[in-house]
Amino acid sequence: MNQGERDELLATMTMLYLQSKGQGFAGVVCIRRVGNRTQVYRDWDPRLGSPQQLRGLSDENLMAAARALGISKAGAAQKADVLINDVGYSLKSHRSAPPAIVNHTPRPGWEFACSHAQTSIAGLDMAVESYWTLRQQATIKEDVGNDDPNSPFAPLMTELTPILTYFLFRGTGTRLSSPPASKVLDVEDPIDPRSWEVLSPESIVPKIWHRLVFSMRSKKGMPTDYPNMRARDAAKKDSVARWTRYWQNEYRGALHVRVR
Repeated sequence: MNQGERDELLATMTMLYLQSKGQGFAGVVCIRRVGNRTQVYRDWDPRLGSPQQLRGLSDENLMAAARALGISKAGAAQKADVLINDVGYSLKSHRSAPPAIVNHTPRPGWEFACSHAQTSIAGLDMAVESYWTLRQQATIKEDVGNDDPNSPFAPLMTELTPILTYFLFRGTGTRLSSPPASKVLDVEDPIDPRSWEVLSPESIVPKIWHRLVFSMRSKKGMPTDYPNMRARDAAKKDSVARWTRYWQNEYRGALHVRVR
């Protein structure tokens, strides 16, 4: 497991421990697994001790302890990691590798997101076009952060906020999440609730905007048959092509967004 995956398990186990002590976090009454809302985690096992004692466990032993409590990682298409009082929370760790907001997604996936966010893709199209011009001029590198004065994405917070909010809370570039997340639980120390912060859909993008990094990637996310796609996929191919350039011996057209 990477650090972020460990932290998600530890944070969920900490919430379950607090619930067993009648304490809780953010007024917790009941923590439930993502999926069937009648499914609750198993009761805390006193033999596990406290969350502090879990910190030093190996990955294998930590996963075994989590499984014994009915805790597992949410599916890749599920934005909520845990339900607190039937409200979906997405867990984000401070200590992991820079967390991705949008994983390697070509233009059709962003079109899907824009349709559900009820917003236009036009501003993003212009930013990607500018990205490639600047990249080919060596003005920017593959990864360009919003703290770079040359970033073509940095001026577009208003245009991109509803799209990024969709990816954070509601779905991916191919499907809607069931259930969606309603809040993000930003975790600095997974066993110390005092270090946790709850972020709403309205607050999160402005809070992290200056730390976002945009990249155009190859392979991951790109259609495996691009550019030789079937005739019936002509519309999809045309959309992919708008963002794709053949650069350094690879077709690069999947936009990736992460938090620095």
